[in-house]
Amino acid sequence: MSNPVNTRSETRSLAWAHGRMTLNRLGAMLAPVVFTAPGHPDFSPMQVAPWHAEPIGAEQTGLMRGLRGDWPCVPFGRADCPADLPVGWTTRTPHDTWGHGYSAHHDWDWLPTDDPHALSLTIALPPSDPIRRLTRTVRAQPDAAAVDLELCVEARVPCIVPVALHPTLRLDAGRVALDLPRHGPGLTYPVPAEPGRSRLAPDQRFSRLDAVPTTDGPPADLTRFPQPRDSEDLLQVMALDGPVTARYLDCGWALTLDWDRALLPDVMLWVSHRGRLYPPWNGRHLALGVEPVCGVFDLGRVAAPPADHPLAPRTGLALTPGQPLVLRSRFSARPLSAAERQA
Repeated sequence: MSNPVNTRSETRSLAWAHGRMTLNRLGAMLAPVVFTAPGHPDFSPMQVAPWHAEPIGAEQTGLMRGLRGDWPCVPFGRADCPADLPVGWTTRTPHDTWGHGYSAHHDWDWLPTDDPHALSLTIALPPSDPIRRLTRTVRAQPDAAAVDLELCVEARVPCIVPVALHPTLRLDAGRVALDLPRHGPGLTYPVPAEPGRSRLAPDQRFSRLDAVPTTDGPPADLTRFPQPRDSEDLLQVMALDGPVTARYLDCGWALTLDWDRALLPDVMLWVSHRGRLYPPWNGRHLALGVEPVCGVFDLGRVAAPPADHPLAPRTGLALTPGQPLVLRSRFSARPLSAAERQA
């Protein structure tokens, strides 16, 4: 039997033997996602913005109105160019003003599915957009605490587009240890990500996530949260050769994110550690974006680095009309062993 489609429903939820999840029409955002296991407390690792239940303010438009969990970004990145980029960077004009793409700010349409463990949405983009349509399907694994995600991208014209997935994890549930596999160079954002509130030294390279250069003294260990200081920072780690795992030490669970690294070779980390003080953030947003990406930070739509920059080849994914591109990823969760709960 196919799942009924209520086109007016803003959310649809699905429960299975190992958890439950909610998919939202706005931005096709996935959250909450709750994993369960006998003898263990429920585990809800995806962030939901703290203003989600507050009256909607003027600043809560589009993406900001429903900010939560994981959503696709096609094209990925900001639509405004930061000032004072380093020498050698060039600027460009995006085709629209939607940060993270039109689809992140608008309602998608529900699709019917014959799979009782799946939810599916699609969105048609404006005629001026090089992307014609996006379709997203999330499917719970019937016999596991895991969710598979599939994004189908259909191009309107030949184009090269920076693309990312945007899993955002909560940091308000006690201690979290971030385990990255072997990887290539790491790079800090070319300018302060949030002027006056960023802690990392801009435009630096590093080899270890537990030793990232800062502007105020010793290197930052970004494998352990919470951090000793509040900040708002962006950084990119290149060429990961395996999945990323976040161990929630006090919750007793681990969440692993896996994806097609042939298409999205890097991860951009968004450390949102009470760094933004203006509405609706108001110094209360604690989250970690772990964002598989093919692009130059979130700048690929508005700027390009010099030719000798490590990210210069990361121009985006090449798309061709009539040849849909499918991106696959997975969230999986498991209870931690006693040894794994050690920080």
